[in-house]
Amino acid sequence: MKRLVEEVGRIFGDVGLGQFQLSLTLPIERGDYLTVVDEIHGKVLCQLDDLKRKSDLDLEHAGALMPSEETPIRESLLGAARIVGYRDAQGLVKIPSIPFRPGAHVFRAEEPLIADVLGLKHHANSGAYVGLLRNHNLRVELDINQLVQRHVSVLAKTGGGKSYLLGVLIEELLRHKVTCVIIDPHGEYGSLRIPAEKNGGHDRFGVESQGFARQIQEYSPDVSLNPSAKPLTFNLRTTDPRDLLVFMGLTNVKTFLAPLKQIMENVAASNPDYTVHDLVRAAEAGEGAVAETLHERLEYVEQTKLLGPQGTSLNDLVKKGDATLINLRGVAPDVQELVVARLATTLFENRKKDKIPPLFLVLEEAHNFAPQQGSATCSRILKNIASEGRKFGLGLCAVTQRAARIDKTVLSQCNTQLILQVTNPLDLRAIAQSIEGLTPGMTEMIQSLPVGVALVTGGGYHTPLFCEVRPRATRHGGESVQIVAN
Repeated sequence: MKRLVEEVGRIFGDVGLGQFQLSLTLPIERGDYLTVVDEIHGKVLCQLDDLKRKSDLDLEHAGALMPSEETPIRESLLGAARIVGYRDAQGLVKIPSIPFRPGAHVFRAEEPLIADVLGLKHHANSGAYVGLLRNHNLRVELDINQLVQRHVSVLAKTGGGKSYLLGVLIEELLRHKVTCVIIDPHGEYGSLRIPAEKNGGHDRFGVESQGFARQIQEYSPDVSLNPSAKPLTFNLRTTDPRDLLVFMGLTNVKTFLAPLKQIMENVAASNPDYTVHDLVRAAEAGEGAVAETLHERLEYVEQTKLLGPQGTSLNDLVKKGDATLINLRGVAPDVQELVVARLATTLFENRKKDKIPPLFLVLEEAHNFAPQQGSATCSRILKNIASEGRKFGLGLCAVTQRAARIDKTVLSQCNTQLILQVTNPLDLRAIAQSIEGLTPGMTEMIQSLPVGVALVTGGGYHTPLFCEVRPRATRHGGESVQIVAN
């Protein structure tokens, strides 16, 4: 839809190179795009960052007014705008080197200029369509190569819509045949198999209902709770002593590695087809505090039933162009950590050797698996993937409702951020510290974002932008349980 050019105000006061103040003659919203015509470079795109009303009614006069008394008030609507820039002859976005003139006309920006400067184009082969630019019919498409190569975070408060947005993102990855492994602690994403029921919202966004049943497979350590999944186990025979320590939750390698290696070698010498129970009995025969600890932790591993004679084949677990759901619904938190630690390590080591295709590891409830304070069994490998995974074609998507509780190393390595409403001051501070180009006005807007609107940074865009998230093509599986019927 083409927008008419209309003047919304004039620049006043001192004008800087990156921002200016304007007196508004028409009401506009914070975040709207504006245009100022520069003497040298022509139309320059700007964005309204803040709004306030200024009046001549002071506190003394306001307190003296009677309840029914009316008084004429002179007021002005003032705004603060930042300069986004213009495209030069080489196609680069630049900011004018000379400040705008006070008194210059400010117009509502036209969509062709917005699309050109922001780089909003349709990329059929490499674009993940996540929605429309807020208040415009311009598609927001994230560069899929950047998503995988530079990592992603999805941040929102509880109930803010992060599972819905992540479902949209996974749909796009499946459309583009991107190999995914999804850590699903609550069993929410099996609904990606099922087409969504059609509604009117799909028309504006141009989304057709679609299911991805042929591209999704599901595994779980507990198939009794998750009967739609195949059993997920790990092969004891291919688990070396160092890996077994991870399953045992023992991080003091110097103390426990050599004794455990000796136990495994002794058991294997007498029984090549040994089980975890055989290791338990061998550790029980030992003496001293180390042997006692090994016996206790091996008993714990036996109870998890994660290690068996025939583990899940890696070739079955990772299939090119498909998504593998690791359904951890109902699985104890410590066992979840073990599964993520072993799986992440296996994926990382095999990607380095190019034994599996480039892939995207999606981590829901990431603050539980890579916490800022304390430690989890899988913290170290996840930090390694965040720091080094991009070099080997292993992308990471960290999803959390508590940005302040996720490890800062992991969060800072996510160069694309999809942020829905966040209100917790600690989470807002963590977000502001991890994102370049986030203005104070944008930080304030995050607190009051309506449901379905996300702030997008990175993903191929040089400036943060607000996006109306498109409807899901598949059924949403993350609805809250209703306690009282309507």
